[in-house]
Amino acid sequence: MKECVKCGYCCTVGPCIFGKWDPKKKQCEYLTPDNLCGKYDEIMARGHFGAKISPAFGQGCSSSIFNDRRDAKIKEMRRG
Repeated sequence: MKECVKCGYCCTVGPCIFGKWDPKKKQCEYLTPDNLCGKYDEIMARGHFGAKISPAFGQGCSSSIFNDRRDAKIKEMRRG
């Protein structure tokens, strides 16, 4: 599995079991403006799935093909 770069892609593909789809924005309603999971602390407190990364359940950063958000985030991180 590729490292999560917190690009928010997973939340634009479909919500995890804790999420809720926003059809107008075409993303999980808990995706924050800085591409983080708004329910992260709640999910981690529950201890589900042994998640130790930003909870990319399902699609996540392992889906690097056609993931323009991941590519843009990596370029931004390299610039620094």
